[in-house]
Amino acid sequence: MKIKEIKKLKAKSSKFIDVLETSIEKAIEDARLNADIDYDKEWDFLVNSKDAIVRALARFDNIQNSAENFDGQPTISFGVNGTMNLFQKSAFTSGDIPHLNADTILSQQIVYQNINYYIPNAFLSARKKRYLLRKDDLVKGVERLGFDVERDVIVAMNLNIYGIDDFNKIEDNIIKIPSTGLRNVLFVLPKADLPILKHKDLDIDEQKEHQLGILDEDRKIYGSLIDLTQEANSKHRDKWKNSNIDFATDLKVQLTIAFITEVVWKDNANVVQINIENSLKEQGIVNELSDIEELVPKREDKN
Repeated sequence: MKIKEIKKLKAKSSKFIDVLETSIEKAIEDARLNADIDYDKEWDFLVNSKDAIVRALARFDNIQNSAENFDGQPTISFGVNGTMNLFQKSAFTSGDIPHLNADTILSQQIVYQNINYYIPNAFLSARKKRYLLRKDDLVKGVERLGFDVERDVIVAMNLNIYGIDDFNKIEDNIIKIPSTGLRNVLFVLPKADLPILKHKDLDIDEQKEHQLGILDEDRKIYGSLIDLTQEANSKHRDKWKNSNIDFATDLKVQLTIAFITEVVWKDNANVVQINIENSLKEQGIVNELSDIEELVPKREDKN
């Protein structure tokens, strides 16, 4: 075979391969774009997210006030919400690259950044007094408050008990709750002043707007997965127009886990915060035991 003919044949073969590669790539992209959401993967996302949020909220049931309402007393409220985010569509279609924790990554974010942050921090907003005590003085300080096991409760967050003298005296009376931001802190308050946690229904219009279905009736948890590659869902892409995402090439779904948990406090709730001194952290002036006032002052008898 002549050299010219060989070169010509190679050129044709190369062109054929290039065209073939292009057509294969286009077919793959078209398949990805038009791929349907895998029902089982969508279901796993909704169910596993619901379970994670229910478990997280349940960890705060032990600070729930036994009363259903505060009978018209002035109150202050703080809200804890779910969220929505974008995720690769390929995580929820069949036969594509698997994504680790695609069914739980949003709920984990909500638990860590929302539930375990805002519910504990509501205690900061409700507190009336704050003390900074040495470890040696912690138990004595609780006793000087006049702590009454029948009347009062201690709520602790990330408490390091190492080196605390006589901790066993109060240990059985402590309720421990998770907290993303608070460490080595406890709150002492009358049980009657604990907050009420209300799980509220979402507005019907909001449910329709985000295509939300109810996942848990008791905690009022809703969820949805919306395929943003579908033209029928183009209005949902508009919410992300400032994200600089090219939805034509970067295929996304919108994941939503929605709920509203309201933390309601009496306006006059008698909440005392105690922080434990840390020599490695600037926390302010350490209080002496003589600084501590009774949680519920004794009433003086009138003659």
